[in-house]
Amino acid sequence: MLEQLKQTATNRQRLITTWADSHPYMGYDPTEKEIQTFYRSKPWLAVRQQVLNRDNYIDQFELLENDKIIPGNTVHHIIPLRERWDLRADIRNLEVISRSNHNREHPERNGGSVVRTEYETKRRNAKLVHAIKIKTNDELI
Repeated sequence: MLEQLKQTATNRQRLITTWADSHPYMGYDPTEKEIQTFYRSKPWLAVRQQVLNRDNYIDQFELLENDKIIPGNTVHHIIPLRERWDLRADIRNLEVISRSNHNREHPERNGGSVVRTEYETKRRNAKLVHAIKIKTNDELI
């Protein structure tokens, strides 16, 4: 079962770094009010529940990186919402992680700095490759 769960999560990670979208909100910088309104909206609550069900409330980071099944109840944007507003409710850009791993992904939210380990930097950069490629291509046009 662990291998099947890991394979599903791995396939989803591959998709997030390879799919090509053309969204009207590409490069849009949402206000804090828009973000808070979104997180209270019915569409977000529905998508959030879909992701929790899809990932069986299992922390995807722990599953992939440490072969551990740890409960998770935080739905995390793989490519951050502020960087890709257009992907805010895209199920392919969402994963379940635990609160502690979410805090690790966003140390700046807890009074910490954005200093990341080499591994965390590598993981984050891999997730952002697709977004950066799209932005670069759009700027060339």
